[in-house]
Amino acid sequence: MTISTTSRRAVFLDIDGTLTDGLGNVPPSAAAAIHAAQSRGHLVFLATGRSPLEIDPRVEEIGFDGMVAGAGAYVQHAGTWLVDLHLDEADARSLAAELDELGIDYSLQGRHGMHTTEGHRSRMRRLLTGFGYTDIENSGLRHHVVDSGPMKFDQTAKVVFSSDDEASFDRVQARLGSAYAIVGGTMPGLGNGGGEISMRGVHKAAAIEALLPVLGLGMEDTIAVGDSGNDLEMLVACGVGVAMGNGTAEAKAAADLVTGAVDEDGLHAAFVRLGLIEAHAGR
Repeated sequence: MTISTTSRRAVFLDIDGTLTDGLGNVPPSAAAAIHAAQSRGHLVFLATGRSPLEIDPRVEEIGFDGMVAGAGAYVQHAGTWLVDLHLDEADARSLAAELDELGIDYSLQGRHGMHTTEGHRSRMRRLLTGFGYTDIENSGLRHHVVDSGPMKFDQTAKVVFSSDDEASFDRVQARLGSAYAIVGGTMPGLGNGGGEISMRGVHKAAAIEALLPVLGLGMEDTIAVGDSGNDLEMLVACGVGVAMGNGTAEAKAAADLVTGAVDEDGLHAAFVRLGLIEAHAGR
């Protein structure tokens, strides 16, 4: 843990399992904590593995100071995209071909569009309906259940893959792990064998570091809150790393402190514990 010497902090929040529960709901206490922190001059950013197209309206309507998206491929602040990274077209095509050969369903993620395999679409629709999603078409996950047409491979920043077979993750890791960073899936519905594939060196901590000069802040002025594999770098790099109570063992080990679970007002409790807000804020 690094102690900030300024009164203004920049807070970076993961979405799935941190800000939202398994059904995409934001606990009222979490939204209240964010607004209270902002009213005291702190900046609150999203820091998600999702592409900007996948962010649920229920999350967007909270009102953030910007976002890190695509697990670090994108950074947006004050209406400007400060970081906008993507795979070379040849690499994206090759990666998709490797997954096709492995028989793995996937979704190619980009800032301007997405493409999902037919198997991924049908699987996600079935699982999300089973999870209780009642309005998938208007949620951030709609791109995973509708046919979005052909993807421009030169706009692919990240890939998510889905499978209920735990061995699928190991097969993808063995085939692609030397060229890409691969972590377990964090979005609902990817299954025990699902995961995320990112460019090496592209992660949330690197994106935060690129943003900080624009904000006039240092890494010691940052707080990261997350729960899973694509949060590890920022949990270690930021001034304070906070893991959710429902987080993975790896996330908890990487963090400076562990708060309550997402459905136990864990985010609000962390904001109080770190002095971002008063205990009664939003209560």
